[in-house]
Amino acid sequence: MSHVLELSQVDAYYGKIQALKTISLEVGQAEIVALLGSNGAGKSTTLKSISGLVRPRNGSIRFMGEDIGKLAPHEIVERGIVHVPEGRHIFGGLTVRENLELGSFTKRKDHVFVKRTLEHVFDLFPRLKERERQKAGTLSGGEQQMVAIGRAIMSGPKLLMLDEPSMGLAPIIVQEIMKIIKRINAEGTPILLVEQNAKAALKLAHKGYVMETGQITMQDSAEKLRQDDSIVKAYLAYH
Repeated sequence: MSHVLELSQVDAYYGKIQALKTISLEVGQAEIVALLGSNGAGKSTTLKSISGLVRPRNGSIRFMGEDIGKLAPHEIVERGIVHVPEGRHIFGGLTVRENLELGSFTKRKDHVFVKRTLEHVFDLFPRLKERERQKAGTLSGGEQQMVAIGRAIMSGPKLLMLDEPSMGLAPIIVQEIMKIIKRINAEGTPILLVEQNAKAALKLAHKGYVMETGQITMQDSAEKLRQDDSIVKAYLAYH
């Protein structure tokens, strides 16, 4: 399988503190890849280094064969990597529809694409269609997460990176979000998923990586990780 994304021996620092230590990982053409680990393990920093928010000091980050390690964040978005950060970061004073339309900024001249993609987002998230004229700040946490993912879809991503999409959501909403993530992937978008809820992530993912203190300590198929005693004890027992 050809890889959409390849990180090879990536080091990243915050000042003098090393946050990533020789990280290597791959996301295949049709894969959901889960990145697991406790708080502070380096998962969010990994996503930030891919999206250009943290500049890697060593190693390479290749996307569709191109080295993107030195590109600016907006150039990386233009290449098709879309990052939905932890905490949603939607615009509460704008309507649901306005938030979604902001996501299509890089495609704004292609009116047919924007219209078609907006219809697709409303098909994925019927609840957003019902609330399209409502201020996004008045929505529930789950609906705001749907706006954040929908806004990402509006740019037609070639790789979608999701940072803790289930955080703070009720279990029934988590199930709904995970179903939608699975559908987005089934329709052809590869996904790199950072998720504290390891059980939900490994049900969805094709393979997973486990991070501890800035390093990848384990990688395997999601099925094997689900059955691994040390993973079960560390990450699955509490969910």
